[in-house]
Amino acid sequence: MEASFTPKIKSLTFLILLASSVSLLAQKPYFRDKKVANDVLEYVSVLASDSMQGRMTASPGERMAAEYIAQEFKSIGLAPAGQQNFYQPIIVPNMRMANQSTMLMIADTILTLFTDFYPVSMSTNRGQYSGETINIGYGIADDGLKHNDYRGKEIEGKAVLLNIGIPGGSHPNNKFIGWKDIERRVEYAKSKGVLAVILYTTDSTAAPSGTLAKRSANSGIPVVYSSKDLGTITSTVSEIIIDILMLSTNGQNVLGYIDNGAQNTVIIGAHHDHLGKGRKGGSMEKNPTEIHNGADDNASGIAGLLVLAKEVKRKSRKYKNNNYLFITFTGKEQGLIGSKHFINSELYAKYNVNYMLNMDMIGHLDSTSKTLIINGVGTSPAWKEVMAKTRICKRKIAEIKTTEGGISTSDHTSFYQNGIPAIHFFTGQHRHYHTSTDDVAIINAGGEAFVLRYMWKLMRKLDKQGKFSYTKTKDVSTMFDSKVSLGITPDYEYTGIGLRVGDTEMDKLGESAGLKKGDIILQMGSTKIQHIQDYKTVLNTFNPGEKITVTVQRGTEIKILKVQF
Repeated sequence: MEASFTPKIKSLTFLILLASSVSLLAQKPYFRDKKVANDVLEYVSVLASDSMQGRMTASPGERMAAEYIAQEFKSIGLAPAGQQNFYQPIIVPNMRMANQSTMLMIADTILTLFTDFYPVSMSTNRGQYSGETINIGYGIADDGLKHNDYRGKEIEGKAVLLNIGIPGGSHPNNKFIGWKDIERRVEYAKSKGVLAVILYTTDSTAAPSGTLAKRSANSGIPVVYSSKDLGTITSTVSEIIIDILMLSTNGQNVLGYIDNGAQNTVIIGAHHDHLGKGRKGGSMEKNPTEIHNGADDNASGIAGLLVLAKEVKRKSRKYKNNNYLFITFTGKEQGLIGSKHFINSELYAKYNVNYMLNMDMIGHLDSTSKTLIINGVGTSPAWKEVMAKTRICKRKIAEIKTTEGGISTSDHTSFYQNGIPAIHFFTGQHRHYHTSTDDVAIINAGGEAFVLRYMWKLMRKLDKQGKFSYTKTKDVSTMFDSKVSLGITPDYEYTGIGLRVGDTEMDKLGESAGLKKGDIILQMGSTKIQHIQDYKTVLNTFNPGEKITVTVQRGTEIKILKVQF
């Protein structure tokens, strides 16, 4: 695929100069950082050009981006590390839909597809079961909570009925809240030898979505949801047939390697996909029509990765204690598809991975606050130890803020969840996020140059640390996967009491309810919001149509806003 890339830009030089006139003024780089800033602009200008059509996963534009990156890897002198030269092909589902032959029969009653039942996203695409079916209630087995729904029940080789609620209802202080995740309970049932799962509810717990997630990984067993109240059944017989049509295309990760003959390998990663025109989801615009070029998200991260690859290759003696694997991932915007695929592949098994550094949105350093955010520093004690010894001029980066948790919405999460210490470099949310205005002109190339200089100074010190130890963090997922949305972007740099609104999404709930940028959310319903994790937790307790009050501080005023989800 390498030789076919030809950027469709009438005048790349003009584009770079135009971007330079805007973004270099945002934070003027010093002499030795100018070349890095210019390299950043060149890379971002190509990757965020209209010719790549927003780099939608498995689209021609995304393939063009992958080809460009592979060419740059070759030019830098990286060795091909994919299954096909620099590439690791990935099957990317475009659609999953239950065919009419999908069937559920409980006792002697055949249920109607899409009315009485439907398969859920975690279900296998093809499968069937016929036989005894045991009700296991909530499907919770937890010695610490002294609760075991499996006690005295023979379920191996059978199907089970599973109540999707949790004892006491879904609220943040419920001791069973850690078992709220249905997929966790299905996987646990599967580990006990269960061959199929029928989900149901006996209360107001929201039903799982009937829209099948576009993913190739699943539980490997039939999993369906029935709208019937099955709580009174203790044992029955059932027959399940799953027939899900999946249409897919091919995407690719891009991998380049520097072999220093070391025992351990460091992974440097960033995702190269984006949203296309935003019409398939993810856009913050109400009716997206224009190309979402994703200059900051995440052409900036790819630019940073290429700069670091040059640095490590050129000054290899300063990074000699580890090998370095540079990976650009596809499918991040569709649920970390590329990084999950890599870490479950034979390619990953080849390396003794030491730690992972991820760059996602590093091109919009605020030229006033000059704050760099590093997420995941709790995943190894080495991070804080080395960061404390790594200095950078305060005129460039005035402050570095950190978070502990390894779970986030970016690709380092895939590594953390597989026992690899991993951190994420990030320059903050902004109003251009997931919109058609995330273009080259918003990139602070000077600021990104400062971030990259800090990174390679940090990497030199990290390289001397030997094998990293891994720490499991106390994670509250930062993924906003709740049933409802307030329609705001949090200000991740804010560290005071409450949650400060970074921006409101156009024509969304927050804006219509009267929330404004800079408002500090102090309470939602009866729950006080001390920090962003409180907000994420309480959001999961609300249902569509529910009415609540939101208490905010606006300047010196306290306002109470009415919201209906």
